[in-house]
Amino acid sequence: MRLVIVGVVVVALYYAFMAFVNIRTNVLWFRSVHADQVYGTILGAQILLFFVFGVLMAAAVVATLVLLTRKRPAFRPDPNRHKWRHRFLRLDRRYRPWLIGVVALYLGVRTGTRAAHRWQTYVMWRNAQPWHQSDPQFHRDISYYVSVLPFHQMVVNIFTSIVVTCLVITLIAGYLYGAIRIRGRGRKLTPAIKAQLSVLIGLYLLLKAATYWLRRYGLTTSNRGPVTGMSYTDIHTMLPALTILTVIAVLCALLLFANVWLGRIRYAVLGVGVMVVAAVLLGNIWPSLAYRYREEPSAGSLDRTTIERNQAATMKAFGLEGRVTTTPNPRGSGTGPTAASAQQTAQVRLLDPNQLSPTFNVKQQLQAYYQFKSTLDIDHYPLHGKNQDVAIAARELNLGGISRSTWTNRHLVYTHGYNVVAAPTNNMDEKTGIPKFINGGLPPRNAIPVTRPEIYFGQSAPSYSIVGQPAGSKQNLELDYPTSGSSQAVHTTYTGDGGVPIGSRFNRLLYAVKLHDPNIFFSSEVNNASQLLTVRDPRQRVAAVAPWLTLDGDVYPAIVDGRVEWVVDGYTSTARYPDSQQVNLRNATTTSLTKSGSTVVQPNTSVNYMHNSVKAVVDAYTGQVSLYEWNQANQPDPLLKTWESAFPGLVKPESDIPSALMPHLRYPQDLFNVQRALLTQYHVSDPGDFYSGSSFWKVPTDPTVAATSHLNAGKSRGGSPTMPSVYMSLAPTGNGAAQYALSTPMVTLNYRDLAAFLSVDPTPGADYGKFTLLEYPAGGSFESPAQIQNDIESDNNIAKALTLQRGGNSKVVLGNLLTIPLDGKVLYVEPVYTQAQGGNSFPILRHVIAVYGNGQPAFKSTLDAALTEAIANDARRPRS
Repeated sequence: MRLVIVGVVVVALYYAFMAFVNIRTNVLWFRSVHADQVYGTILGAQILLFFVFGVLMAAAVVATLVLLTRKRPAFRPDPNRHKWRHRFLRLDRRYRPWLIGVVALYLGVRTGTRAAHRWQTYVMWRNAQPWHQSDPQFHRDISYYVSVLPFHQMVVNIFTSIVVTCLVITLIAGYLYGAIRIRGRGRKLTPAIKAQLSVLIGLYLLLKAATYWLRRYGLTTSNRGPVTGMSYTDIHTMLPALTILTVIAVLCALLLFANVWLGRIRYAVLGVGVMVVAAVLLGNIWPSLAYRYREEPSAGSLDRTTIERNQAATMKAFGLEGRVTTTPNPRGSGTGPTAASAQQTAQVRLLDPNQLSPTFNVKQQLQAYYQFKSTLDIDHYPLHGKNQDVAIAARELNLGGISRSTWTNRHLVYTHGYNVVAAPTNNMDEKTGIPKFINGGLPPRNAIPVTRPEIYFGQSAPSYSIVGQPAGSKQNLELDYPTSGSSQAVHTTYTGDGGVPIGSRFNRLLYAVKLHDPNIFFSSEVNNASQLLTVRDPRQRVAAVAPWLTLDGDVYPAIVDGRVEWVVDGYTSTARYPDSQQVNLRNATTTSLTKSGSTVVQPNTSVNYMHNSVKAVVDAYTGQVSLYEWNQANQPDPLLKTWESAFPGLVKPESDIPSALMPHLRYPQDLFNVQRALLTQYHVSDPGDFYSGSSFWKVPTDPTVAATSHLNAGKSRGGSPTMPSVYMSLAPTGNGAAQYALSTPMVTLNYRDLAAFLSVDPTPGADYGKFTLLEYPAGGSFESPAQIQNDIESDNNIAKALTLQRGGNSKVVLGNLLTIPLDGKVLYVEPVYTQAQGGNSFPILRHVIAVYGNGQPAFKSTLDAALTEAIANDARRPRS
């Protein structure tokens, strides 16, 4: 027993030390990003929940076992017939206090840990702010459903688990102590065990009553009907059923409490039996019959009110209310466009950011220890007197490319990437077929000025680096970039304050333990001014500072006053907004970009409220995280106010956003993808037409993915991922000058015809976030992207040319199929690249395919020639 005690103490001390290491290093890290208060609030909430619910569970278990032992009968089991009970009672006499303590401690810690993980639910309840909006059924403020109801349900669920645990312990311990007999003659239950079971079952039924009552409000997000919200069955059967079940549960609980004095098993069985029968009849059979024989045959009329409520709530919850302008496709000018006017209406993107990353790597990587992300980002910068769409990427570190991978090299020398590389999206070198880089090279040559090119914090940064030198030191250990010839490489020393100070031996010990690396403690290269840079991915950094935000999958770099800043879009979201349609976040945002791994896949969860209320910025040099309110004047977000109440001062007002940063903030892609998925249905305003679904649309699939695979490998076409939305300057209605936009086509349910073209103004200003929905007439006069791709591959001349290009040791890479409204018709443009087989190969632009209106596809070596021929083909040679 002494050895067991010593072992328990040692294990407890180990876990206590590891907990201290975790807490202390977290404190140091949050202090390094000036967010001490955030961690204090989170840790305080976790400790409070852990001790409140952990102590309640432990106390309930102790009370249950103590009461059982005090009221246990005189019982001596036969060693031959009841071996286990005999052995248990022998041990119980000697170690009962220890056994009770261990069981109570284990269950208390487990329950407390479970409660601590729900700290966000507690913090939302504690800081709930009124929404000044109410639901149409119960007329309660929306804040009750979003912030208060989840906490009430959490408390009831934890209390229920405590009571159920005590009930199970009572049954097991009662059997071991002889208070419950399964076999043999005589009394099966002692009076004490009857009373204890009656109290516990009664408490369970009271909690069940609370659960039924709270479930009434949960019906506002029911998915029983055609849309999210209270369907006909929910209103007319489920709601009254839950009310009746609440009353029955309370009455049965009172009967169980009365049985403490009555001491009759039949009353306990009666109470439980009535509850079970009522739950089956009222909670399952009645609603199922009502739905099957009443609602389902007449849902179009019976659920009309439900659909109307859902349409209004959905548009409001996803920021679409009053923001979508629907316009029919305008007539053409009559004279028709020219290649020059087409390029004024849109900056046609020849540089596909999903395909040209290998070209950036080969031409701008320069050393094996640098790399670019697999998909380039698109931004726009003022160049030569106009806003120019550019593909941009940070040259980040790749430790796998270091020739001598020692600990010092991995963590003290190769500590950061260097500079950003950029190229116009609509202008490729006609001779070489590669981008015209305006930023790049080492030493850097930048048309967009960069004064602080070091990338210490980025999407591919090492897990940790140790940087910094004492004041006055002339030693520069960290590699900036190599130089050509026999010159020495350029080195530097980090002078920012974004790391955790590890100059003291104690801090070095803590991080050596946390990161499982003793070299941090023993290395002589670590000095008294050293900082440890960790949590260096911008998205993870923002997630740590503001864990209540849902973050966009695409983090992009922006050059702001010569510094590289990472921009992360943050969403406030919930799945509890009454009557709003629930959307699976992963399904709605998964495109060919996420399939390639360049964009982070969203979690497989549902939301029915989503606002881009926070813009987060991470400095690539200092790692400083800045959070700003966003668009609160046009779309106030009560959920953001709740979190701001919980973490005061964390989110700065929009007026604090630097003026140089503002032009590089944009409408986020994941939110747009969710909204376009909704608008495939919610463009229909009439509830009857909405229920029939005949006018619904689809988001098109990306036809170039399957086509590229088929061209090169001859594989049969499989399923294609969804087409990504596109950042590109264009005219939303096909007329006028190009403006920066985020856009996507919409197709009919059979994917054959183009149904609409959706675009949103992504640039900050008066029109930010306003949608233009350009609708095309039904009847097959406008083909979908999939049909256009089929027309391209069916063209004999193009098919022969592509066959020749993929001959030998090369393959064909099809770029993005762009959909561009132009003068009453639709222009499709698809760049065609060739790429040699091999690890260091890269795509080269060889041809441009253009299709305009009903004309035959044009296949030329330049964009200007392709546009000229495509427009001419539409005038003289329409497709059949």
